Amino acid sequence: MENLTIALSDVAGPGKKGAPRGRRETRVPEILEAAISVFASAGNDGFTQRGVAAAANIRLATLQHYFGSRDSLLKATIEELAQRYLRRFHELGEDARLTPEARLHAVLDETFNTLASPGNLISPFALECWCLAEHHPEVRELMEEVSEKYQSLFSGLVAQINPDLPAQECRIRGALIYSHWQGLIVFLRRSGRNAPDLTAFRKATGVVWSALGKTTS
Repeated sequence: MENLTIALSDVAGPGKKGAPRGRRETRVPEILEAAISVFASAGNDGFTQRGVAAAANIRLATLQHYFGSRDSLLKATIEELAQRYLRRFHELGEDARLTPEARLHAVLDETFNTLASPGNLISPFALECWCLAEHHPEVRELMEEVSEKYQSLFSGLVAQINPDLPAQECRIRGALIYSHWQGLIVFLRRSGRNAPDLTAFRKATGVVWSALGKTTS
């Protein structure tokens, strides 16, 4: 996977005009849902168009109609999961019913609920993406774009909590929270029998995030 480029022909399939709009709007999300599961469970080495087609219960030719190459499918899969959680975090971060600090804690609660759930896919998916990004510049660029969006979200929450902070200070604190969020993905996945009490750990994490948001410079 040396060239992770995507062209319109890759998505629609060579020599095809594309499926009817209604079918595309339902079939593509189904394919991406299956692709997320395959990438999280089988990793990059096990991520194949044939495997995703089987998981989606469709013919390989049908999948290739929408995603003409493995690379285009992989890129769309990574973008889909990243944007899914980004949209959810934005919903929480913009909830006018909550105070700014409560919005940050809502993101924290969503994070712990997701990472601690039995069917958690984001941890293995993210770890696989980070490993892949070490060796493939195109994936690394995509992950940097995703990282920028998440850091901006956390920086924005800090600015809401502490509007008197300079913009640069908000960016630094947002980056600190985001780096801690990334660490949670790894730690809660790999701590095993060394994992602390989850309730106490969640509470302590909230204290740290609140301090980063509220403390004046």
